Amino acid sequence: MEEPGFRLYWISTLATYAASQMDMMIKGWLIFKMTGLAADLGIVTLAAGVPLIITSFFGGVIADRVDRHKSLLVTQAAAIGIALTMTVLLITQLLQYWHFILLAALQGTVFAFIAPLRQSIVARLVKPANLLNAVALSSTSFNIMGVAGPTVAGLLLTFMPAYQVYYIIIGLYLTGAITLVFIRIPAETAASDRPFHLDMEEGFRYIARDRKILVLLLIALVPALLSLPYIYMLPALALGWLKEGQAGLGFLLAAAGVGALTGSLMVGSLSAVKSKGMLVLALMFMFGISVCLVTQVQIFPWVAIMLFFATASSTAYMTMDNTLILSSVPQSIHGRIISIFVMTMALTPIGALPMGFLADHIGIPAIFLIAGCVAVLVAVAIYVFAPAIRKMR
Repeated sequence: MEEPGFRLYWISTLATYAASQMDMMIKGWLIFKMTGLAADLGIVTLAAGVPLIITSFFGGVIADRVDRHKSLLVTQAAAIGIALTMTVLLITQLLQYWHFILLAALQGTVFAFIAPLRQSIVARLVKPANLLNAVALSSTSFNIMGVAGPTVAGLLLTFMPAYQVYYIIIGLYLTGAITLVFIRIPAETAASDRPFHLDMEEGFRYIARDRKILVLLLIALVPALLSLPYIYMLPALALGWLKEGQAGLGFLLAAAGVGALTGSLMVGSLSAVKSKGMLVLALMFMFGISVCLVTQVQIFPWVAIMLFFATASSTAYMTMDNTLILSSVPQSIHGRIISIFVMTMALTPIGALPMGFLADHIGIPAIFLIAGCVAVLVAVAIYVFAPAIRKMR
C-alpha cells in the first residue's frame, strides 16, 4: 500500500467488486421474491456464468496484448451502463424475469475482461520485491467483496428500496472508474504481434507442462463449481429453510462478510508460514467441514457461526492459492493464467443452477452437506496424490 499507484488501483478494485457483488445479491433477492424458486436463482447465475467462462480466456489473451489502462476504463463504463439499466427498470416498475437473465449475461461478458485486466496490471504498479504482497492484497479485495458486498446490500435492503441501493452501486462503479483515471502506468508496448490463436495456445501449453500450476488451478476451479455456489443459496436458506425475513438474511450475510474479512486478515498473519501449499489444503479442508455443518442444526445462531467459518476459510485458501499461482508464472502470461483462475467466477454461478434445482427437490440441508463434502474430498485427494503441492513454499 506504500506505492501510490497501487493504492489507487486497490481502491478502484475494491469499489468495482463491491458494486458487482451487491448487484448480484439484490438480483437474487428480487428473483426469489418474484418467483419463490431456488432454481430461478440458479438460471440467472448460470446466465452470468456461461459468457464469463466462454470469454474469460479471450479476455486473458487480450490483457496480454493491449493497453490495459484504457481497456479497463472502457469495461468500467460498460458496467456502469448495465447498472443504470437495472435502476431504470426498477424505478419504472417494468422489471420482468427475462431482464435478469439478459443483464446477467451482459455483466458476465464484461467481467470476463475486467478481471484479467485488473489482476495483470498489478505487476506494473509495484516493485518486484512487493509483488507477492500486492497480488495477495488484490486477490483479497475480490474475496472480501465476494461476501461483504452481498452483506452490505442485504443490510441496505432493510432500510431502503432496491432502486435506491442501485444508486450506491452506480456510485461505486463511478468511484472505480474515476480512481483509475489518476493512476499513472508506464507506457505499454505490444506484448505480441503473433496471431491471436498462437497466444491462446501458449497459455494452455504452459499450464499443461507445469503440473503444479495445473493442480493449483484445479484447487480453485473444482470447489468453485461444486462447493462455493452455496453462497447463492443464502436467500433460500434464510427465507425458506430458516423462515427468516429480510433482517435474518441480512444478518447471515453480515456473518459471512465478517468471516471473509477475518480470512483476509488471517492471510496476512500467515504470510510467514513456510509450507504454504500445505496451508492451502488445510484451509480448504476447514472450509468443507464448515459448509457441511451449516445446516446440521436448524438454529439461526449456529447457521451464522458456521457461515462465518466457511467464508473465513474459503477467502483465506482462495487468496493464498491465487498468490501461489501468480508468483510462479512469468509476467508475460499473467493475463492468460489469471483468466483461467477467473473462471472460478464463472463456475460458481454455473454450479448454482444444479444446486438450485437439487435444493428444490432434496432440500437445502442436503445441498450444503454435499457441497462441503466435495471440498473435503478435493483437499484430501490433492494431499495424497499431489505431494508437490504440499511442499510449495
